[in-house]
Amino acid sequence: GTMSAKEPIILLEKVSKYYGAKDSDDTTRVLSEVDLEVYEDESMAIIGPSGSGKSTLLNIMGALDTASEGSVCIADQYLNKASENELAEFRRRTVGFIFQSHHLLPQLSVLENVLVPLLAEPKPKGMPEAEERGRNLLKRVGLDHRLNHKPGQLSGGEKQRVAVVRALIHKPRILLADEPTGALDRKSSENLGQLLMELNHE
Repeated sequence: GTMSAKEPIILLEKVSKYYGAKDSDDTTRVLSEVDLEVYEDESMAIIGPSGSGKSTLLNIMGALDTASEGSVCIADQYLNKASENELAEFRRRTVGFIFQSHHLLPQLSVLENVLVPLLAEPKPKGMPEAEERGRNLLKRVGLDHRLNHKPGQLSGGEKQRVAVVRALIHKPRILLADEPTGALDRKSSENLGQLLMELNHE
């Protein structure tokens, strides 16, 4: 689309990440002065060989990791200036995460797994609305007949779709997916990619 005057929802300026002292011989540099702008409604893929820092970059954007240098502004919040409490709130409200391994809890049903993020709320208000949203999203991804199944009864592709719904339950402004199709076969991968595009569009 055309560039409008609106601010990017993700703005990284000269973001570096290294382990060890800054310029010593045994410094491991993972990211070097990365600049990135992403606007609302955009979809972006970060591609590169294994070990090139893709996960680190995603984790910095999702406040799971911190930059060594540079500025990270996500949805108008400067993560490098935020307190631990603000970061926790940011992770809960602003970002949805999907990982390669879906991290579903085996003892809970599909619907319960989807609602897990809400249990971290100080006061889980709006649970009925959330459950309604969970049901609708599960229907949207073709799992309405699986609400009461346990993860052990699902295929890999189905589990990953549950993980997508769980990531969306809070209506996050940003969805970060780290190799979400890594463990899936090609057909399931294509279906999941298609689904993510449609959901972003909606």
